[in-house]
Amino acid sequence: MKTSLVTILSAFMAAGTALAADPFPYDPGMSGEVYTASTLRGSIGLRYWYSQGSNEFNGALGTANAENVTGHTAEVFGILEDISTRTSAKAMVGFGKNSNGDQTWVGLESNDWTTTNLGYVLLDGGWEVAKFAGGKGRIKALVGYHYLSDKTSATYFGTQKRAMTNKWHALRLGVAADGELSDRIGWSVDAAAVPWSYNQFDDGFNTLESEYTYGFEADAALNVALTSNWDIGIGGRYWWLHSEYELDQSQTYQRYGLLVESKYKF
Repeated sequence: MKTSLVTILSAFMAAGTALAADPFPYDPGMSGEVYTASTLRGSIGLRYWYSQGSNEFNGALGTANAENVTGHTAEVFGILEDISTRTSAKAMVGFGKNSNGDQTWVGLESNDWTTTNLGYVLLDGGWEVAKFAGGKGRIKALVGYHYLSDKTSATYFGTQKRAMTNKWHALRLGVAADGELSDRIGWSVDAAAVPWSYNQFDDGFNTLESEYTYGFEADAALNVALTSNWDIGIGGRYWWLHSEYELDQSQTYQRYGLLVESKYKF
């Protein structure tokens, strides 16, 4: 009996030792999945654009000019990058109002302004072509598409309203660069030529389609990191587009102003 009790206790102790050991010991020859960090980086944010604009339309059909046009635009934007392929995609969508301005029609000056809409969509694809400043700066080539809709409207003689509406579909070709000034301060800039664009002009009486449109667009910003994932920034933007129509009509459009943004990085 004593021998049996000793045998049982020995068996329990051996089992406990076995359970305390690693039930799945490491085998250098074992194969398994290895965790790989994501190569995707990006940001998403909100931006406010305070802008001034002008739109000059001249030719055989007459003249129509809008000047000192004040715009207020809210914008959503996002950037996604793959660091393994050094490619990126950028998108922004903006909608706002033209709250004030001056308009002339065949030499007549308006006596009142009507608030109108301003909207745009911009899509860019880019790829890194070079680094500088010890790897803290990057240069990218970019190609993109820009849709822009801008309308101005004013009143003449107290009751007569005249409006100008433009819609552009533009091709963008350019370069972008970004970098760091310190651990918390970064900068970015992009500049794009518009070698071609389709532009439709409508004044309520005539609808014209451009024979040829070209232009230039640029953005620049300076950002400060408040946390590891949250940046705020300030910058500027300039758009210039020139169109040629039939009947020797031509049009020059520009808009420029101040940008304020907040973005989340991931």
